[in-house]
Formats: sequence, C-alpha cells, structure tokens
Amino acid sequence: MSVEALPAAIRRRRTSARVARGPFLAALGILAVCQRAYATLWRQPVLMVSTMIFPLVYLLLLGNSLNRPLRGLPLAVVDEAGNSLSADCLRGAASLESGRQLVRLQLLDNRGDAEQGLRRGRYRGIWILPQGLSRTGPVPSFVGDNTDRASFDTLEGALNEIWLEVAAARTVAAAAPAVRLEAFPYLDYLTYLAPAVVCLAIFMGSMVSGGLQVLEDRMFGYHEGYLVTPISTGALVTGHILAGSIIASIAGGTVLVAVLLFAPLPLATGRSVAASFLTVFLTALAIASIWSLLFSRARHASILRGMFGIINAALFFPSGALYPIESYPPWLHWVSAVDPLTHGLRALRDLLMKGAPISACYAPWMFLLTFTLVCGVMTRVFFRREI
Repeated sequence: MSVEALPAAIRRRRTSARVARGPFLAALGILAVCQRAYATLWRQPVLMVSTMIFPLVYLLLLGNSLNRPLRGLPLAVVDEAGNSLSADCLRGAASLESGRQLVRLQLLDNRGDAEQGLRRGRYRGIWILPQGLSRTGPVPSFVGDNTDRASFDTLEGALNEIWLEVAAARTVAAAAPAVRLEAFPYLDYLTYLAPAVVCLAIFMGSMVSGGLQVLEDRMFGYHEGYLVTPISTGALVTGHILAGSIIASIAGGTVLVAVLLFAPLPLATGRSVAASFLTVFLTALAIASIWSLLFSRARHASILRGMFGIINAALFFPSGALYPIESYPPWLHWVSAVDPLTHGLRALRDLLMKGAPISACYAPWMFLLTFTLVCGVMTRVFFRREI
C-alpha cells in the first residue's frame, strides 16, 4: 500500500514520530541524564556540602600558612669586635626584634656554640661581627640555614640592609627614596587566593558530578538503561557534561558568594560580579568536559582514585593559583596555556580584583568554549556505548 493510501491518522503519527526523533528527543535525553545526576546527588547531601566546604577550608588553611610575614626567627649574634660599628649593628638587629618582630635575638660569645646550635635547629641563622670590624673589612658574616630558603633569604636581606646603613659614610647625603605607586587597592594573600579557591570548588564539583557520576552509572547498571533508549551518544555525552557543569557551577558560585561577602574587593561592581558568574559556568563546562573525556571508556571507580591526585596537580598548580605563571619554565608554560583553570582564574582576577571591563574576558571565554567543544567531540568519539 502506498503512503498516499494510508489513513490520515497514521500519517500524522509518523510525522510526529519523526519530529520526536530530532532535536526535541535529544533535548529530552539531555534533560533526563541531568535529572538522573541531580537526583543522585540530592540523595547524598554530605557529598555536596563537603564539595563546597573543602575549598573554603583550603582557603583558610593555605591562605594563612603561605606567604605570611616571617616572625620570630631565632638568630644568634656573635659580637667579636666590640667597637662602635658592632654596637650599631646590634642596635639594628634589636630593631628587627622589637619593630618588625622578624627575629628573636640570642647573643653568644662563642662562635662554636652558635654553629652547633645552628646544626641542631636551634637557630635559623648566625650573624658574626668579626674582630676588627670596619667599613673596609673585615665585614659581618651571615651563616644561615639554607634548607629553608624563605627564612634564609629574608634574614640575609635584612641583616645586609643593616650593615649597609651602618657602614654608609655619614658625610654623604642619603639619596631620595624611589617613588612607588600601586595601581590597585591593597589585597592580602588570602584575598589573592580567593578566585583560585572558586576554581578549586569548580574542580571538586565537576569531579563528583562528572567523572564519578559516569563511573557509578556504569558500575551500578544505570548505563545499561541509557543504552536501550533512543538517546543518541551525543545527547548522552552532552547530558553528562551539562549536569556536571551545572553542579560544579553551584559549588563554585556558592564559594564565590562567600568570597564576595567576606573578602575586601573594592573594585568589584555589579557587572563584574555577573560576568564572574558567567566565567564560573564556562570554567565548569570546560572542567566537566575533561572528566567526561578521561572516563569515557573507564569502568571502575578505582581509576578515579588513582588519577585524582595527578589531575588535580596537572590542572590546579600550573594555573597560576599560587604563584605567577611568568616564573614557570618553558614546558610548564605550555601546560598552563592549555589549562582551562588558567583562563578562568585570569578572568576572575581581572574582573574582581582589577576592575577590568567585561571585554577583557572575551578571550578567556572563547578559549573555554572552544576547549569544551573539542573535549565534547572527542568524548563522543571515544565514548563506550556498550555494557
């Protein structure tokens, strides 16, 4: 029987079936995968709360332990000279103890006792004022614990500055100090770390709702249910990426709200805050696509446990979260250039800390979208559509 001879009702039914198999069916499949992911995480509130709290704890602990002003470093001073120059040096060292509170002074008479205390970890450095101390020599000697470069360099610089002031000729007029201007309002290191912690929340949220969710679906048989439906592989991949990115955006957005409430960000405006939330979503899309790509053919959660530390280090530390990327070696520069966290972090810092216009974020946003598209296509190619 020809198509023209079919009843009108059957033709309408076939037409509606063809429409349902198009974009509308793909959208329904994506929404179904997202709904399944949200329902699963909703039944595990502890997991979601820990995902949001962990970055805040990270901020408090790391921000208060790194890049803090050094204080109370034990310093042994051996005065063998006993002249006016050594007295001036001792007064300068005492000012480090009473003013900056950089050191805790211990005056010793014997150089050997000071060196023995340094080896035992009692002192971080020894400042020796030798016999016959003068401007032309001999000059003070600093012996420091160079296993800790931070305290070694700080003590050496402070003591060298004291000697240069003491040894300067009194008849020469001091030069005028150089002018130093700051382009932006002062931000402490804790505030500097805040955008990095937002990106860390995105990373944790996408791991829980992206990579872990895909593996659990395969392990517990939910993946088999997807395979018997007319959902295409592309819709299935898109659903997993979108679900992971939205949940990661919620985690990152929650941390961002906490940062805006408690961190001093005087240059943040309403437009920059709105652009920051968009940056959070785009960064979450890129990170979720990475997890989907990495676990597109994985079957067991043990793979996630084995790779979590490597992926965390490969994405978080090269992004410039803790230290400027300009100091990286060339090979790490390449890693940083393709790291989506680098671009998301740069956009957040430009918007919230520097008051940059939204147009300054167009390049990072385009990179994040392109990165998501490339990883999504690769996931579609490698996705294991089998039991």
